[in-house]
Amino acid sequence: MTQDDISALILNSPVARSLAVIGDRWTFLILRDVFLGVRRFEDLRRRSGAARGTLTSRLSKLLDNDILYKKPYQASPVRHEYRLTQKGLGIYSFVLAVWDWETRWSKESSIPPALTHKRCGHTMRPVFRCGACHQPIRLHEVIYSPARVLAKVEKLPPRSQRRSKSSPTSGGDVDRRFFHVLDVIGDRWTGLVLAALYFGLNYYDELGAGLGIATNILSDRLKLLTRVGVVQRVRCQDQPGRYRYRLTEKGADLYASALQMHEWAMVWLVEKNRQTVNLKHLPCNRKLKSEVVCSACDGALIASEVSYQWNL
Repeated sequence: MTQDDISALILNSPVARSLAVIGDRWTFLILRDVFLGVRRFEDLRRRSGAARGTLTSRLSKLLDNDILYKKPYQASPVRHEYRLTQKGLGIYSFVLAVWDWETRWSKESSIPPALTHKRCGHTMRPVFRCGACHQPIRLHEVIYSPARVLAKVEKLPPRSQRRSKSSPTSGGDVDRRFFHVLDVIGDRWTGLVLAALYFGLNYYDELGAGLGIATNILSDRLKLLTRVGVVQRVRCQDQPGRYRYRLTEKGADLYASALQMHEWAMVWLVEKNRQTVNLKHLPCNRKLKSEVVCSACDGALIASEVSYQWNL
């Protein structure tokens, strides 16, 4: 495959489509809280620390994309709460993947160490495995191929080119759980840099050309990913100096999150017969379709059947 082919695959991939909708720090915090049962505007603002304008714009986008809907809870004056649609509930496997990664790699002690599967009554971890052979999914055991020829690359809009440096606006009530993972994947460009690394682009010039990203933005994202231990910068040439960016174990472990974004987009965002990339699971040589199951009973995990001990 040529550089242009790979670039087209990345920027038109289901992951890129997902990032355009939910690849934002504030959007994820809203989804985190709605899954936890926080549904009213003031409660969402208090727990996320988002400014009113920021929260209003993210909620509007989630409503426009049919991820949330408004349900009246008071008639006079009319007040609404925000609830998940079926499309929104479909994001749950991605939320589980983020939780699983955060508990493995964050030093934040307030993240609960286990969830309980109501169906079997046991504490458990989510297991992400191949739906065909039921083996765990590992990054190095998944290969990709183009599903169709892409005539052009869809360029990202300018608004996605800067990583938000916004901080929570309120104090002690802000829920800082998942802040570590959001430092890593909390903006669209960082998510695309990671996607490019999963597609096998490892050098600075490859990443820049493949993503069509400005050099200062690419440098910023790579410094961030290196600082948090998701990638390693390895010198591979002395004269002139050239470096290779290699995923660490911590970085490879984020693949479950990327895969869940991919599969959610395939169901809800990608038009029928418009698939851009095929994924194959090498151990069984079958098209990859994941399943997320309980580590205790192998039962499929859905939001209504998983409980946790978090103080709201």
